[in-house]
Amino acid sequence: MIIKKILKWNYGNSVVLIILLLFILSHQSFAQWEKTNLQSTFKVNTLAISDSSIFAGTDGDGIFVSTDNGENWKSITEGLQNKIIHTLFINGTTIFAGTETGASVSTDHGLSWNTINSGLSGLGVWSFAVSNFIPGDTTIFAGTWSGVYTSTNNGKNWEATSLSNTTMSVHSIAAYNNFIFAATLGGGVFNSQSNGITWNDISIKYIDKNTGKSAIIPVYSLTILETSVVVSAGTIGNFYHAEYNDTHFKVCNSPSIIKPFLCFADRNTNLFAGNSNGFIYLSKDILNWKIISPPLINQAIYSLVLNKSYIFAGTVNGIWRLWYPDTSTNAGNFKEVPSGYILEQNFPNPFNPVTTIKYSIPNTKENNYSSVQLRVYNLLGQEVATLVNEQQMQGLYKVKFDGSNLTSGIYIYKLRAGSFISTKKLMLLK
Repeated sequence: MIIKKILKWNYGNSVVLIILLLFILSHQSFAQWEKTNLQSTFKVNTLAISDSSIFAGTDGDGIFVSTDNGENWKSITEGLQNKIIHTLFINGTTIFAGTETGASVSTDHGLSWNTINSGLSGLGVWSFAVSNFIPGDTTIFAGTWSGVYTSTNNGKNWEATSLSNTTMSVHSIAAYNNFIFAATLGGGVFNSQSNGITWNDISIKYIDKNTGKSAIIPVYSLTILETSVVVSAGTIGNFYHAEYNDTHFKVCNSPSIIKPFLCFADRNTNLFAGNSNGFIYLSKDILNWKIISPPLINQAIYSLVLNKSYIFAGTVNGIWRLWYPDTSTNAGNFKEVPSGYILEQNFPNPFNPVTTIKYSIPNTKENNYSSVQLRVYNLLGQEVATLVNEQQMQGLYKVKFDGSNLTSGIYIYKLRAGSFISTKKLMLLK
């Protein structure tokens, strides 16, 4: 997000804020954030997800992909024109990357990239959206430092819309049916029902107490959920929503929102938002919000994606994940259907004295159950703990391992489920 370049952390206010938040959260229980294995020195501007693949665009280190929930990351930069990635957008089997100097596209899952700068050359691209305004005719929209551009041939050529000039910087675009919404950096919010030919100013405004004149509230993020467009604006956590054909936004203040939302993500009909204090919020009706995570202290959340197991947050210090299974289609908290057996790295690691081990059991052809054993061994091969030894049905599981009775050192934990066997190392430091 562009906003990351203008956010500043006020120490005095932050201390008061953290104390307040600790009081608010004292009676709540949350899953804990886990650091993924993407380097902490990487600033992550954008995240995108496709099936089991998570794509991360960084601020100078290119694009990375993970197919195992962030345990391992692979650099995919071949042919990429610029390694400063502002946005990633997936449209079917095509991945668009907005960079500091234009756009690139990949049609082979990120293995190679081609520059698509005809009409965009030299322009920083901050957002993409796709519209099917004319049946059978797909239009790609690009929000740039110089307004909105469109392409009708999958990015080969770009043309400026009427919302394009040298001062109209567009950092967020969203599209649904024949509606296109564009949030600008300091210039307000616009919508179009003519595929970008004409635009309507629907900016959020207020009366400046000093001048008495109408002023535009800065917009941090924008998204569409069902029949509403939602924006986060202002400096104290205000957010607004409007129906597609509204000419103005309705303010929706919530006492739990302390800082602006910098990014949105949706799963089913639920809307998630990350803010500059490192919290994740959830709303089921747009109007009411609740905190569902502990804070990532001193880390604003600039990008957000969800799969069926985790919430992934892009920050200035790499990517963090929060265990948050999708329970909409399954009865149990951790009973979604995995695509394969997985044994994850324990967290925290090193640990003292308790750590968590997670694993998944898929549906087998024979039945819904597998014989599962999870055991811990020392380096001599001697078993020191049996954590699981039972029949388990398909689902995602997590187990606590307490090493209080063991000496410091490296241990091996092994998962055996049916014919599947996997081992990993853990380190106990006292």
